[in-house]
Amino acid sequence: MPYRDRTTVENWVNEYIESHSGDSVGVAVLDKNYEAGPNSGIVVVTLRSASTITFVHPEIRQGLPVWVVTFEGRNETLDLDDVALRQLAQDLKDLAELRSFLQEKTDAVVLTH
Repeated sequence: MPYRDRTTVENWVNEYIESHSGDSVGVAVLDKNYEAGPNSGIVVVTLRSASTITFVHPEIRQGLPVWVVTFEGRNETLDLDDVALRQLAQDLKDLAELRSFLQEKTDAVVLTH
């Protein structure tokens, strides 16, 4: 499916970045060999005030592709002041918008096939 193709995912991410130039999260498509399977189409997101590894990827749920956000586990605590907490809140809002954008693009592809 196109939503698992690296070129397609990169194009979608670039379109998102261009249309959301003021957003704060760092977004990049993982630079790896894309093959069909659970590790295809992974989009890595860098949060400004949390070093948690965060990525967005498609999963098949009830027969349909659904983009989900994964936060990998942390070993250290996260202490934030007011500024860093607001940055994290904004980053999470931006991340939710990116996930929705990728879902809308995927839904459009799935509906045409």
